[in-house]
Amino acid sequence: MSHPEEGTATPAPDDERLTAVLRPVRAGNGFEEALEQILQVVRLGLVPGGERLPSERELADRLGISRVTLREVLKVLQDQGLVESRRGRYGGTFVRPRPEAQGEGE
Repeated sequence: MSHPEEGTATPAPDDERLTAVLRPVRAGNGFEEALEQILQVVRLGLVPGGERLPSERELADRLGISRVTLREVLKVLQDQGLVESRRGRYGGTFVRPRPEAQGEGE
């Protein structure tokens, strides 16, 4: 039985849209630029509420920042209530549903 090589998986449908937004950041502004880019992904709904963001490793590689810096960015987004981190086998960083989508008309 053969195992697929790592990195040969079919990209997710949203992968191209994320690539258009998530670009390597400039040196010196890594934290701020990464924060803005991930905010844009969330605000544009490129990763819908309840869905998982790409892995820390993938996000850090796409943005050209360290995972430590990425964790600081994700902490700010979590403090703002935009994402939540879940641990475990099916864990990761998930976009929180928008409040207006939860209780419209109430």
